[in-house]
Amino acid sequence: MDKETLDIIIKCGQRAPTSNNLQAYTIIYVKDNNKKEKLAQISGGQKWVVEAPVVLLFCADLNRIKRYSNSENKDIFGTSELYTVAIIDTALAAQKSLIAAQSLGLGGVVVGGIRNDMEKVHSMFNLPDLVAPLFLLCLGYPDHDPGLKPRLSKDVIFKVDIYDTSREDELIEEYNKTMEEYYKERSNGKVQSNWSEKCKQALSKQPRQKVDDFLRSAGFFK
Repeated sequence: MDKETLDIIIKCGQRAPTSNNLQAYTIIYVKDNNKKEKLAQISGGQKWVVEAPVVLLFCADLNRIKRYSNSENKDIFGTSELYTVAIIDTALAAQKSLIAAQSLGLGGVVVGGIRNDMEKVHSMFNLPDLVAPLFLLCLGYPDHDPGLKPRLSKDVIFKVDIYDTSREDELIEEYNKTMEEYYKERSNGKVQSNWSEKCKQALSKQPRQKVDDFLRSAGFFK
């Protein structure tokens, strides 16, 4: 990927909404192949971390704001509100970057598996306190069209005035059938599962309990 294309993607990411213009994130371009290999291992062997021509590390960042705001209330940086602001700012910047990349003909994969060992990633990139590595955005030109994974019906996630669940059982059942067919087709019949079962599997895995420990040690929660 040429520098001009990458600059467009990053600049578009910077135009994402940001609470109070805090811009509470930092993006690190990972060029070092050894670091890519380590990130792939931490993420559970996700090969695109190594194969993608551009790998961007998105970090929630309150450190810069603390250093330059001259805020008299130093304890505010350890609150859940500012942590939430940083998480949202980072996610919006990443999504804006991905949309920009897609508009330029690229494809992208978001990898949250680096949170399997946030302490190690933090050390690898010499991150200071109040900076948390959240996920990678791996970008490249796709060699085929993988199609779109089906999503929940709009009527499940879009409500009017109240949290209405009157049709949710019916809609989830329909979606589970759709996903069952999707997994069968994508795996040539090897995967027999649906959305509810995949959710259960994801929640049954060993939780990233060290995430809490890391965030506290990095100063995000007091």
